[in-house]
Amino acid sequence: MNCVNNFVNCDCDDNLIIVNAEKSQMVNSKINFYGKNNILFVEDGVTLKKSTINFNKDNSVVYLSRNRHDCLLNCSVNNGNTVYIGRDCYINGVMNLIASEGKNIIIGDDGLFSFGIWVRTADPHLVYDVNTKERINYSQSVLIGDHVWLGQQSLILKGTQIGSGSVLGGGTIVAGKHLLSNAAYGGNPARLIKEGIFFSGECVHGWTKKDTEKYAAMQTDKWIYKADSEQQRFDDLDNELQVQKSAELRLKVIQKMLIDDKSKNRFYIGQE
Repeated sequence: MNCVNNFVNCDCDDNLIIVNAEKSQMVNSKINFYGKNNILFVEDGVTLKKSTINFNKDNSVVYLSRNRHDCLLNCSVNNGNTVYIGRDCYINGVMNLIASEGKNIIIGDDGLFSFGIWVRTADPHLVYDVNTKERINYSQSVLIGDHVWLGQQSLILKGTQIGSGSVLGGGTIVAGKHLLSNAAYGGNPARLIKEGIFFSGECVHGWTKKDTEKYAAMQTDKWIYKADSEQQRFDDLDNELQVQKSAELRLKVIQKMLIDDKSKNRFYIGQE
C-alpha cells in the first residue's frame, strides 16, 4: 500500500493509519507499507512535510505527536519496531531514523534538531568474536529525552540514551553511551564538555547588541531536570515495548508510558 500527500484513515492491506485527516496533513510526503499488521498513529496537528515513512516488514508502530512545527522525517521501520516522536519538536532539515531487529527509537518532547541527523538501532551487518565465534554487535534501542538539542550532522547509534536537557555539538557521534541531563557533549566519540547547562530555543542570527544584552541571563528552572519520583527508567519502557507481540499492544504501551506520563523528569539521566 502507498499513500502519497494525503492522510487517510485506513484499515486495508492488513495495515492501519489512525489520523483525523481534517486536522493533520501531508505535504510532498509518502507512506509505504510493504509488510502487514503495522500502525501509523498521527495526533491532531501534524504536518508531515518532505517525508517518507517505510514500513518494510511487520508489526511495527510509528507514532507522530502533535507539533506546532513541520515534521520532516525519513523513517524506516522493519520488524516489530516502535518509533515515537514527541510533541513540538523542531526539525530543521529531514531527520533520518532507522529502527531494526525489533528495537525502538523514542524521542521526547520539545527537541531541537539541526540538519543531517541520523538515528539508528543497528550496525546493521553482523560482527563476531574471532575466539568465541559469538556475535558481539546486537542491535539496541535509542532514547532521546525531552528538550534535547542535536547539532548538525549528529549521528546517534545503537544503545544511546540522552538525558533531557542535553546538547550535542555539530558532528557528534555517540554509540552505546548514557549522556547526562543538562550537559553538553561533542566529538567522535562523544565526550563530556560541560555539565550543569541548559538551553533555550531563541535564535540569535538576526540579533542586535540590545537583544544580546537582554538575554545575558535567564532566570528560569523550566529546562533544569533532576532525579525524583517521576523519573522513568527507559529500560523498563523499552522492555515493555519489546515483549509485545503486535503493533496494537505496542500502541497501548505508548499510551500508558508516554502519552499519559508527561512528568517533567521522566527522562532524567544522572551520574550512576
